[in-house]
Amino acid sequence: MKKRIAIQDLRPGMYIAGMDQSWFQTPFLRHKWLVKRDDEIALLRSYGIQDVFIDTEKGADVAVDSDEQELSHTPTISDEPLPPPHMSFGPKPEEIESARLLRAEAISTVDVFFRQMESSTPQHLTDVRAVVGTLLDGLLEYQDAMVSLIQMRRFDAKLATHSVDTSVLAMAIGQDYGCDPQQLKLLGLAAMVHDIGQLRLPLNLLRKVQPYSPQDHKLIQAHCDMGEAMLNQFPDFPRESKQMLLHHHERLDGSGYPTGLRGHDLSELTQILSIADTYDAQISGRCSQPPAPPSRALSELYRAAVAGQYATKLVQRLIHLLGVYPIGSLVRLNTGEQAVVIWVHSHSRLTPTIKLLKNSSGEPVEEQEIIDLSSQTTHETSRTIQESINPHEAGWDMSKILDSLW
Repeated sequence: MKKRIAIQDLRPGMYIAGMDQSWFQTPFLRHKWLVKRDDEIALLRSYGIQDVFIDTEKGADVAVDSDEQELSHTPTISDEPLPPPHMSFGPKPEEIESARLLRAEAISTVDVFFRQMESSTPQHLTDVRAVVGTLLDGLLEYQDAMVSLIQMRRFDAKLATHSVDTSVLAMAIGQDYGCDPQQLKLLGLAAMVHDIGQLRLPLNLLRKVQPYSPQDHKLIQAHCDMGEAMLNQFPDFPRESKQMLLHHHERLDGSGYPTGLRGHDLSELTQILSIADTYDAQISGRCSQPPAPPSRALSELYRAAVAGQYATKLVQRLIHLLGVYPIGSLVRLNTGEQAVVIWVHSHSRLTPTIKLLKNSSGEPVEEQEIIDLSSQTTHETSRTIQESINPHEAGWDMSKILDSLW
């Protein structure tokens, strides 16, 4: 049960489920955690927190008398039953489901925000900030599941879907890179609205499947300036996030738009947003381009970084998160077999878990064996990934394969 208590009643052993201040206005990375020390409470007080919400099912309750205080000091979370058994690879099923619900709710809220831009109010911005907070909270708790869902995504033309997934990916890169809580919040907010200017573009242009003409490209490039103008109606929108939105298509070598900035003119947070946006756009198929296989999208990003468009160290952070062969990659093994990558281990990015699709003779396998390449025994055939394969050229419908993975 959740209840609101005064900060002076907060004690170690209680589980904080919320505060009386907006998450975006505090320096804390999350607003939900088990209090373990008195100095954590002192820090909350120093930032003006007067009331907090506690969850008595995950931590101690406010003591009524000395006997109850003794019983409630130990968090009840330790008494919870063990989670149900789950598959040996990837996140637990309940983590995937929690991440899926978070993502769906975030997409729905952002979609409503975009639809109401004509009559926008300060409350709309508050809602988007709350979405960023929810996603970052989910990312801290279910990072593997949250990042996995992006890679399992089918083609989705919704701007809200691209916005949410780019936000999750950008914050994941930023967290891996060591950004502080405030930077992650600003980055997540910028990513959530980075393409908002596309709402002012003709629908037939956004839905176009043929290659863009020079005039089309000129119109598309206007969405950065349009987005900045739209956000100017929100006086409280952070200047740093607005700058990221305006510059997310700029490149380090000056080849980007709208103003051709280069080098140190681009902040590292802006570069992280650019990388997350580019990767998600490629795997989902946006701006008249068909969806690209995850491994190819990563390879193209890395080549662009080597060529000077992106910071190589930041692209490497994305590769560190996703692996050289991200989830959903179709690969050929040294045995001649074909397989799909279904999980990437944080401790071994080059040896993911795979599901066999074809044998060495090129025939579909009836029992699609799951193999963890990082834990093969000496008695097994030693399998390694030789190369990634284009699913279309190999005759595979990846949407059906992805549907069966989780």
